[in-house]
Amino acid sequence: MMIQNSHTILLIGHGSPDPAGNAEFLDFARQLEHKLAVPTQPCFLELAEPSIGAGFARCVAQGAQEIAVLPLFLGPGRHQKRDVPGLLAAAQEQHPQVSLRYGKAVGPHDALIAALSERAQAALARSSVAATDAETALLVVGRGSKDTQSNAELARLARMLYERQSYGMVEYAFQLVVAPNVGQAIERCVQLGARRVVVLPYLLFTGVVRDDIVAQADAAQALHPQVEVLVGEHLFPHPGLLTAVAERYHELCAGGSMLMYDLGDYRQYAGDDDDDDDHHHHHHHGQHHHHHDQLDDDHDHGDEQP
Repeated sequence: MMIQNSHTILLIGHGSPDPAGNAEFLDFARQLEHKLAVPTQPCFLELAEPSIGAGFARCVAQGAQEIAVLPLFLGPGRHQKRDVPGLLAAAQEQHPQVSLRYGKAVGPHDALIAALSERAQAALARSSVAATDAETALLVVGRGSKDTQSNAELARLARMLYERQSYGMVEYAFQLVVAPNVGQAIERCVQLGARRVVVLPYLLFTGVVRDDIVAQADAAQALHPQVEVLVGEHLFPHPGLLTAVAERYHELCAGGSMLMYDLGDYRQYAGDDDDDDDHHHHHHHGQHHHHHDQLDDDHDHGDEQP
């Protein structure tokens, strides 16, 4: 029904002050276009060009009558629920003849959990410590958000990862905004008996957020020289990311997501003043960890990109 020559995907990334992160996003957009065989226009929420408005205009200029909007965020924070719908509403006012559908955030998704598991295995292959599985902790690190729902998804993700592993614990942390941060979570892992901690950045692309997570992990390593701290890769270019986004697209085409013909309704799902980050600088997000058998705190998985 939606898939025709006039159908285009508008893929929205957050944008990063680090050109390498933006380059990874654009590379991913090309991969998605090849996989789906659907024209795909990448754009950025902020910090890079083209903007959402410019990307929308390009779709229209190329003849799009139907636009499937895929927000490439890992969780349901303010960007997903408020900022992007607001910008789309403004764009559609300029092109009322174009119909829109707005997809869900890419996470959480089984393919992303599997990707994290493989990232952990790859990091452990570099280990030089004879630690047992019971003495090994996985630490999933998201950006952090003012949105409780977004933060809670990271705890859920950590629990799901724990149940697929044989390691002693799976904790969670946040880069900024909320506690625990990486250092606090590693301290908890050490107190629980970990001799080896694998930090897993739950981020789409490289950039300043990943760099800060690495810096926090390095600082924790210096404080705990008796414990090995390893840092895994972020999600891109793991094929699981492509699988997850392609599935979100197919769900959207099947009518599984919100119709955006009346984008003025976006305020209904804006929720509280939730956001993950402030729009004029990259966002860092708090911290919270998650232990192997508890799901008590709220946490976030790093939505965006930097």
